[in-house]
Amino acid sequence: MPDLPTDKLSLPVMAISVLWPSFMMAIVASGIFFSAFDPQYLALLDLDMEHNPLAIYSIGFFTFWILFTVSNIGALYFAVTNCKVPPRKTIEEELT
Repeated sequence: MPDLPTDKLSLPVMAISVLWPSFMMAIVASGIFFSAFDPQYLALLDLDMEHNPLAIYSIGFFTFWILFTVSNIGALYFAVTNCKVPPRKTIEEELT
């Protein structure tokens, strides 16, 4: 795996690399979720759904976006910190 220039990644680059994929996945997830569940039928789960269905769709989308953003922040964190770890010695180097 090539070394990434982690000290050269700016905050806007990291923000876009987290927010854009999570935005795209939130579109897919909300589409799948609301294809299966109509906001009017969520009242059967004792959820107070007196709002406009468009508001429920928006709340669902932003909820999925937040969940995927948290997940992508974790992935970016582990990708960046993995690049800062010194490479492991090979067996030949350890034996000499």
